[in-house]
Amino acid sequence: MKATAKRTLTPRAVVLATAAAVALIGGTGAATAFANDDGGPAPQSSVQLSHNERHLDDTAKDRAQVKADKISQSQATAKALKAVPGTATSAELDDDRNGSLVWEVEVLGKDHKSHEVIIDAGSGKVLKQHTDRDDDAAQDAAETQALLKTDKTGHDKATDKALKAVPGTVVSYSLDDNDHNGSTIWEVDVLGKDHKSHDVTIDAASGKILNQHIDHDDNDSQGDNDGDDDD
Repeated sequence: MKATAKRTLTPRAVVLATAAAVALIGGTGAATAFANDDGGPAPQSSVQLSHNERHLDDTAKDRAQVKADKISQSQATAKALKAVPGTATSAELDDDRNGSLVWEVEVLGKDHKSHEVIIDAGSGKVLKQHTDRDDDAAQDAAETQALLKTDKTGHDKATDKALKAVPGTVVSYSLDDNDHNGSTIWEVDVLGKDHKSHDVTIDAASGKILNQHIDHDDNDSQGDNDGDDDD
């Protein structure tokens, strides 16, 4: 079970279909015509990526996003938790909404429901929030609660650990289960000061770094490296 899927929050098919409809209509309001995940209009951020930046490879896109972003993941998470009290389980800097750069934060609320809060990456304003109400919502929330029961680290310490291992900027984090043994882990994506994207996996119970590697699209000679965190 994955708390969030990187760059999949707006299905490509929906975007393409809506774009085609906008083209047929010929309206000038294309920016607001794209549908959001819950069927509503996509929120518009004060920070926009250019057309070319939106179509870069993952790492190059991360660089463009981090350069344009004005709000850190910790600030975005704090804003989301103020809007929806609970526990943050994931956050991602993303521009899936027609170039609008936002932080998408998932929160398991005190109401035991899963919420998504959209934060303007320029101003820090809460643009939108909604509660997961699909057919699997209750099951997903129960699975998230089970993960949180075994988590002793939290997103703050997990991201701090990742940044200690790879100095740079956090572009996403998520609470998940380990495919190999079912243990609970934090997965943190960091755009390093070396301008490469790094994935850092942290054991949620112990806070130990289990693995870190550079994203494959960097074509770097370094492979996977086992973490040797001694803290």
